[in-house]
Amino acid sequence: MIIVDLMSVFMASYSVLVMELERVDNIISASIVIFSVLLLVLSVSGYRKTRIRLTIYAIIIFALFAIQQFLDLSDDIFAILDTPITDIVIHSLTLCILVIFFLAIVKAPTK
Repeated sequence: MIIVDLMSVFMASYSVLVMELERVDNIISASIVIFSVLLLVLSVSGYRKTRIRLTIYAIIIFALFAIQQFLDLSDDIFAILDTPITDIVIHSLTLCILVIFFLAIVKAPTK
């Protein structure tokens, strides 16, 4: 009987810990989305001022990253979005971000 009581206390404590960790994870994810959008806005502003074509890569990367993180956060919050298709889209966006980042490095003007 004591073992059963200890197990139930442990399980209750564990579930509270898991819920708290999920909350922290969601707060961090939301912060990443906000920061990505901020960097996107700053990149667009910088491009308008300088017209440096390389900035377009940064704009695309920050936009894709904001979309990816928003989808990932939505996937965590809304159970209806927790599907294999959502995971495929999120991973595809990651691949696109890496490819565009690589292209930005390769296409960078040399001096």
